Amino acid sequence: MLQTLIEWDKELLLFFNGYHSLYADQVMWVVTGKIIWIPLILSFVYLFFKRGWREGLLAVIMVAVAVVLCDQISSGICKPLFERWRPTQDPEFSQYVNVVNGYRGGRYGFISGHAANAFGIALFSIMLFRNRFFSFSVIVWALLSCYSRMYLGVHYPGDILFGAIAGALSGYICYVIYEKLHAKIFKDIPIPYKGDKNVKISMYVLYITYIAILILAPLINFKIK
Repeated sequence: MLQTLIEWDKELLLFFNGYHSLYADQVMWVVTGKIIWIPLILSFVYLFFKRGWREGLLAVIMVAVAVVLCDQISSGICKPLFERWRPTQDPEFSQYVNVVNGYRGGRYGFISGHAANAFGIALFSIMLFRNRFFSFSVIVWALLSCYSRMYLGVHYPGDILFGAIAGALSGYICYVIYEKLHAKIFKDIPIPYKGDKNVKISMYVLYITYIAILILAPLINFKIK
């Protein structure tokens, strides 16, 4: 059964990795990087501190904890524990994988740190803001980040799936802790971000970033990551 799942995982990876174009290569190369998403993170920080420095500091700390937790689960525990080759590093499989710009990632890929971080941040922010359109937008962002990893051939779908689950659980746990800390620190004051209309700022930043990537990606040197 396990071997069958592994074979399906490989077939799915080849499906996601099998169709390439120069333009799509450049777009996915930019999407998979971390620098391009800094404006979104900064928009979160702005929204957090807009409600006061104490509110902002608590929210920022808990987001940071979620990211560290995702990184530790992925790189500190799962990758050295399972030692599952990345598709681009597997001596018996890498020949079938399309590689973009010579990028192969580290040796092991289970679970995906990108997927864990994306879904950790996504779920924490979804529970924090409780805005339907924002929730849809940030999930699209997380899925796009995950897809880029399969497109580039550096993660199997299974790496992505379990990374997303680990990230979502981390985001949920950190939000529960945040909620308890908020109640203890601010007493009866409700969490100010729920239903905050200012969250549209982050949505604008997100969609402007998408547009910028689609227009400017062909102009970005592949060596910049």
